Amino acid sequence: AFDKGAALRAFMEEEPFKGRTPIFIGDDRTDEDAFLAAQELGGVGIKLGAGETSARLRIADVASVHALIRGLTDMAHRDDAPILADTTAN
Repeated sequence: AFDKGAALRAFMEEEPFKGRTPIFIGDDRTDEDAFLAAQELGGVGIKLGAGETSARLRIADVASVHALIRGLTDMAHRDDAPILADTTAN
């Protein structure tokens, strides 16, 4: 069966995703396989909103997802010892 978890695993075998850490954010039952896949691949699954989940983390709402992404972007662009590196820069 092909599900979001299988899709994530397939993506993670291909460039530019190979060797990277998956972060999967989702809001419904169809995302559960991807939460598990991300976590099995050393990444993180994040459940958006309420409900039972296998995701290790939960985030409240879409505005919080936007804030998380902005925060990750800000961290990637710090001048002092960047935590994330831009792999597209030469």
